[in-house]
Amino acid sequence: MSAGSTETVNSNHIDDSPRARCVASVLIKGDRVLLVKRQPHRRVYPDLWDLPGGHIEGNESPEEALRREAREELGIDVEEYHELGTVLDPVEPADIIVFAITTWHGEPTNAAPDEHSEIDWFTQGKLPESAALDCYRKEVTETLTAART
Repeated sequence: MSAGSTETVNSNHIDDSPRARCVASVLIKGDRVLLVKRQPHRRVYPDLWDLPGGHIEGNESPEEALRREAREELGIDVEEYHELGTVLDPVEPADIIVFAITTWHGEPTNAAPDEHSEIDWFTQGKLPESAALDCYRKEVTETLTAART
């Protein structure tokens, strides 16, 4: 695990299935972060606010997955980004590589309405209470704080 990364583990959750590899994106605009609300029919974290992202497919690199997911879910092209760290999802056996996207082309829209019911920008003080966000809330708040300085 890289310096500055976090690990969240739920000791009550024991699962021998292979861990999925995923990416999540922290998009910052001014003092706000972009979140997506998962559709109620989603198997994991239904109807909760989350960071945009998804599974790394096949031989895809995390960076390739980051760019693909941003295009598929938000309709944007990633220009500049950096890795914030890796977190362990306490519900779904997944390692989530969290990236800060600092520059992108296009205006984020809900390009995946089958996955998300809405998208919106939130300030640090107005982040929704959401189990889906809890495993990487530290990365989100640190990135928002850094963006203000």
